Amino acid sequence: MEYRTVKQPAVSLPAALTSPIDVPPVPDTMTFGDSVQLNAELFGLLGQCNIDRYGIRQIEATREGK
Repeated sequence: MEYRTVKQPAVSLPAALTSPIDVPPVPDTMTFGDSVQLNAELFGLLGQCNIDRYGIRQIEATREGK
């Protein structure tokens, strides 16, 4: 029996998973309401980052044959 190593072409990650995420602007003078709004936007961005990271892990698992 003969074993050979077969190279597979690397699959590039989708741009949507690796593109920069814009940070919402922070007002110079922040009110309590501005702070609540900013926190909501930041939590949303954090959630999107976690979704993107999950997508990258799925792609990597596919590459490794898991």
